[in-house]
Amino acid sequence: MGKENPHEGHRERLKKKYKESGIDSLEFHEIIELLLFYSLPRIDTNKIAHELSSKFGGSLAGIFEASGEMLEEVKGVGDATVVFLNLVRDLTRLYNLELSNKPGKRTGIKDHEEHLIAHFTGKQKEEVVLITLNNNMRRISEKPYVIYTGSVNSVKVDTQKIVKIAIDNNASGVIIAHNHPNGPDYPSPEDMITTRRLSGIFSEININFIDHYVVSDKKISSIRNCSVYNYTI
Repeated sequence: MGKENPHEGHRERLKKKYKESGIDSLEFHEIIELLLFYSLPRIDTNKIAHELSSKFGGSLAGIFEASGEMLEEVKGVGDATVVFLNLVRDLTRLYNLELSNKPGKRTGIKDHEEHLIAHFTGKQKEEVVLITLNNNMRRISEKPYVIYTGSVNSVKVDTQKIVKIAIDNNASGVIIAHNHPNGPDYPSPEDMITTRRLSGIFSEININFIDHYVVSDKKISSIRNCSVYNYTI
């Protein structure tokens, strides 16, 4: 007969508190502690939760977006916990993407912007994506097409790949976007040059180039609307 988990009583009390009163009834460290129950089933997670809360400023985003190396600086956090936290983060992103694709949510500019924010949530590498639209401004694909991924100083855009995807989708319009991880939601000079180039290319093939967006955290900026770059599309 195996030994009983000495922390089982505390775990059950915390689970009961959550089930009966919801997440708003929990302090931040209790939320993290509850999460850790599922990656550390036989360990007292209270101290680990307090240290994660302290290290990352009581921020879920800080914890979910931290590298594995930074997380493992907290004693008791190992590979299993890093994988679990990354999984929770990525499931949240996929959930938000599904919400943005509900019927009636795929036609307006605001909806497309929310879709892009959901796509980039938690991503720590710079990524260039393409959204293709039909003549009713509805997204043709449920997920943005990833054109390029990697840590770069300026956006690298494969124009041939973008054009091919747009034509293969029989797109009437396109939206380009990329993220600035841990940076401002404001276009760089290279972003401006890329936008001018793409606008010209799509004009030549009669596909409406709607906009090029920069996303950082929950913020999104339209290059079209930036005062420093006034162009017509």
